[in-house]
Amino acid sequence: MDKPTTEEEFRQMIQAKYPNQFAHAYALHQLAESSLQSFRGFNSNRYQGSLVLIFGRAYKCYDSIRRLCEVALCEDAGVLLRTLLNLMVVTRWISLDPKTRAKRYADWFRVTQNAFAQKSPEHFSASNRSTIQKRFNEVKLQFEYKDKKGRTIFAKHWYKPEARSIRDLFEKVDMTEHYEGAYSPLSSIEHSDIDAYRGMTRGLKRGGAENRIEMSDDKPIPHYLRNAFQYFGDIF
Repeated sequence: MDKPTTEEEFRQMIQAKYPNQFAHAYALHQLAESSLQSFRGFNSNRYQGSLVLIFGRAYKCYDSIRRLCEVALCEDAGVLLRTLLNLMVVTRWISLDPKTRAKRYADWFRVTQNAFAQKSPEHFSASNRSTIQKRFNEVKLQFEYKDKKGRTIFAKHWYKPEARSIRDLFEKVDMTEHYEGAYSPLSSIEHSDIDAYRGMTRGLKRGGAENRIEMSDDKPIPHYLRNAFQYFGDIF
């Protein structure tokens, strides 16, 4: 019986199969890592503060995608690639009106915090609930708008009503093709649509006792690494 392949051996095999793609991924990762080590923080305004938060999340996403691709866990990498693409679009959209949109982006925390306190008051003291309500009242007006019938509506997402949906954000930063070609297909993986299992069932034939589902498929790796490099590089 052949000796089972260890995880490290499998990783080395995958890296050797796509050397150029991994080389570029590692180079950008090392550059970002060195920047983080020398970073001392800047937060003089809401826009800079938002970028700090977004970059931290994007860095972890990018690093995780690379690690998952090393062991051909492509469905999981695809979920994070969608997140990274979303972060890039959000960053671009905020940058078009940084003062207003970065404030909305940051202040949405007050909205979600207040909603949680209203839903689960037992997790907060009376004093904390009062403080949370006060801070929510200070920011809520920017999330209120009038609908076509003149009714006051409270936004369900921080980017409304300027943008109606995630797709609308893509359109407003001239990235509709990325929505159709990347975000939408990757959403199938996130939402466990039937298309998410394509890699696992590739080559599977009906009938026969020897058929099995493949738990890994490395074909998306070069595409995922290339796109992750692009998205993270844009944010970085």
